[in-house]
Amino acid sequence: MRKALIATICVLLGSGMCAMAQKSTNLRPKWVGNAPKSPAVEYYFVEVHSDASSTLPGARSSVKQEIASNVERTDKVTVSEVFEDKSTQRYDAIGNASMNSTDSYQLQLNVQGDARPIKSRRIDEYWELTERGGKSVLDYHALYAVERNGANADFSRISSVSSYGVHSLWRSAIIPGWGQFYKGSNLKGGLILGGAVVCAGGIIYTENMRQDYMNKIKKTHNTENIRAYKNKADNFALGRNICIGALAAVYVYNIVDAVVAPGARHIVIKKNTDGSGYAILPSVSADGAAGVYAQITF
Repeated sequence: MRKALIATICVLLGSGMCAMAQKSTNLRPKWVGNAPKSPAVEYYFVEVHSDASSTLPGARSSVKQEIASNVERTDKVTVSEVFEDKSTQRYDAIGNASMNSTDSYQLQLNVQGDARPIKSRRIDEYWELTERGGKSVLDYHALYAVERNGANADFSRISSVSSYGVHSLWRSAIIPGWGQFYKGSNLKGGLILGGAVVCAGGIIYTENMRQDYMNKIKKTHNTENIRAYKNKADNFALGRNICIGALAAVYVYNIVDAVVAPGARHIVIKKNTDGSGYAILPSVSADGAAGVYAQITF
């Protein structure tokens, strides 16, 4: 029995590891399908997608034309060439590049007969491995910052992070699980919220039953009934205390997890050295829809 249990656990762990290996991160970044709006005038964000390759190098290369097409539509120009400006990609034994790699492209524009270069940089990427026609392909998404025509953009302050800090803390402090939902950890948020609701319900039920038996004691003079009611009241009091302890444990875990555990990656723009700056942060609207907002500091 013990061996069978261990084997089952190993199989489940192995399956979980395999499932994790089918995507670049467990949580889909918030910018996927929802490219943020740039608060800066010198650049804008472009989300590109590819499902035509089974390797990261191939997927990264295949989105170059999509970047060029987006630039042509946005700036009303013609892109004559796209070439790699610089790269810090590191490849493993099977030719997959490291997830923390970055690359930049120069796009050569043709504007009324004049050649003008603009630059772009990949800010983040996300992929899922899928099967299509018996062949493995990458469903690849990437977010690029692209310099506007005629601007001199600084991409160094843009980063993709998985930490949320106080933004998730105060939410979880008000409603257990809210901070996890805010970070994109919907399963964990649901389990925490459900656990808190069950514990709270257990407290209410056991306390009501305890109080009910205490009231019955006051209404009888039968010694045996008093003893039986007292035992049942004590049992419900114990159950209430257990539920209180469980709720406290869930709440503490909820707070710690909201601060420490990483969430879905989102885009942050660091402040300037003079203290001014701006940031793109995830938000939830009044109707519960997820989105982003720009925060500007003067």
